[in-house]
Amino acid sequence: MSEILLDVRHLHIQFVTKEGTIDVVNDVSLRLEKGQILGLVGESGSGKSVTGFSIMGLIDKPGQVVGGQILFNGEDLRQYNPKQMRALRGNRMAMIFQDPMMTLNPVLRIDTQMIETIQAHEKNVSKQQAWERARDMLGQMGIPSPETRLSAYPHQLSGGMRQRVAIAIALLLKPDLIIADEPTTALDVSIQAQILSEVQKLSQHYGTALIWITHDLSVVAGLADHLAVMYAGKIVEQGTVDEVLDNPQHPYTVGLIQSLPMNNERGKRLTQIPGITPHLLHLPPGCAFSTRCPRATDQCKQAPELQKLIGEHSVRCFFPNAAHIVEVGGAI
Repeated sequence: MSEILLDVRHLHIQFVTKEGTIDVVNDVSLRLEKGQILGLVGESGSGKSVTGFSIMGLIDKPGQVVGGQILFNGEDLRQYNPKQMRALRGNRMAMIFQDPMMTLNPVLRIDTQMIETIQAHEKNVSKQQAWERARDMLGQMGIPSPETRLSAYPHQLSGGMRQRVAIAIALLLKPDLIIADEPTTALDVSIQAQILSEVQKLSQHYGTALIWITHDLSVVAGLADHLAVMYAGKIVEQGTVDEVLDNPQHPYTVGLIQSLPMNNERGKRLTQIPGITPHLLHLPPGCAFSTRCPRATDQCKQAPELQKLIGEHSVRCFFPNAAHIVEVGGAI
C-alpha cells in the first residue's frame, strides 16, 4: 500500500487588502505519496504558488492561512511554530524558486553556501565531507567541472547554471518533499528540457516527492505522475497525467490543452481560451469560469463541488463531458 507523504485538506488562504479580503486559495485538497511527482498547473493568479508557499510555511502578511490542514507525514504543519518549520525546511522539505537568487547569496561562493546548508542540519559532518557531497551533487545535476563551479560566485554562472545549483542545494539533504515554483520558466527551451530530465532522474533516485508548479502544461506532461489544474483559487480538475491529458473533463483544462502549440496546425492562429480571468475580488457567482465557458447555464451560478469520476480523476464542473472539447476556445 502506498504511503501518503503530504495531505492538504480544504486549504483556505486569504489576503487582506485595501480593496477587500481576497480568497486566493479556496478549498484546495491535494494528496502526494512518497516519491510521487505532482504537476500543479494554472495561469498567473490562480493560487498555485501561494499553495506551495503555504505548505512551506512561507505565507507572510497580508496573507494568512485561515482554514484547512497541511498534513506532512501525518503531522499538521499549521500547528508548528516558526522554529519547528525552520528545522523542517531544507532538511525534510525544500523549495526551488523561479529566481535562483532567492536561494543563492550573491556575496558567497557556491561551496560556502552548500557546505553551510549541510552543516546547519548535520552537525557531525566535516567541512571536507560536506564539500565532497556538494561536488557530487553538482555533478549529478549535469554541471561540468563541479570542482571549478564550487569556487565561483553566483554572478559568474549563467542563468541555467545558477538554477542547477539552486536545485542541487534543494536536493543536498535528500528531503522527502521538494516544491518547485516555476524554476525553468526564464530558461532556454533546450536547457529547460535538460533540467527537467535531471530533476526527474534524481527524484526517482532519492525517492523524493516533488510538486512542480507551472503555468505551462507541456512542462509537466512528461515529468509528473499526477496533475492538478487550478483556476481562480480552486482546483478544477485533478487525476493521473493520463486521466487528465487523455480525457480532460473541465472546459478550462480542455482550453489549456488546445492552446498548446503542438496541438495547433502550423501556419494557423493559435487557439486561445476566450475572455479574461476575473479579478478574485469580483468573481462571478458560482463557477468562476462561467463567464468564459461555452457550457455555462443558469445552474453555473451555483458553486460546483469537486466530484469523483473514474479512477483518481475528479472535476469541479456541472457538465463534465469530453464531447465538448471542440467547443472551447477561439483563434488568436
